Amino acid sequence: MNKLSQYISNLDLNNAKIEVQRLLKSNTSHKEVFQLLLAGLDEVGKKYKEGEYYIGDLIVSGMLMKDILSMEEMKNLNLDPPASKGKIVIGTVLEDIHDIGKSIMVDMLSALGFEVIDLGVDVSPEQFAKAVLEYRPHILGISCVLTVAINNIFVTIRAIEETGLRDELKIIVGGAALDKRYFSVREADALTNDAYEGVQICKEWMQKWNT
Repeated sequence: MNKLSQYISNLDLNNAKIEVQRLLKSNTSHKEVFQLLLAGLDEVGKKYKEGEYYIGDLIVSGMLMKDILSMEEMKNLNLDPPASKGKIVIGTVLEDIHDIGKSIMVDMLSALGFEVIDLGVDVSPEQFAKAVLEYRPHILGISCVLTVAINNIFVTIRAIEETGLRDELKIIVGGAALDKRYFSVREADALTNDAYEGVQICKEWMQKWNT
């Protein structure tokens, strides 16, 4: 594995920044550097799936990527990776103020090049519908952590259907309240209670969209 990818995989921000600077000074293109960063992020995901990393590590990896991409040397980044054309609107349902899982997805999707519109928490069905009409996203992400707020998922999806744009987007529903063994949302296109899995689903959708 390349050094930069290794540093990202190990969540080693200081050495990752030094390596980015070294690569760019040696005329490595911004695009190549970006691909190495993504390779490292992918390794973080694998470690999470294998149980070596935990939720906190995913949060750190997203923050690390944002930190590196904000470096002065990376501000000239001019890329158009396939995922960069993907737009996702995401929010936590009405009566739920939890955002850890959603924030992990927002950070990772942003690092991968998605245009992410984060509506925040306690978002009403009407706010979701308004955002879909305004931004015309490829994907809508609905998060729910509290079981008492689960019904608001269905109310939100009905509000999206009433916009007339339901068939133009994919809906992914996620959150700790949603155990796939016992629960399903047939009105959605995907359901997950794992932020990393949610990111992978969005990536796969966009790859198919762009082919």
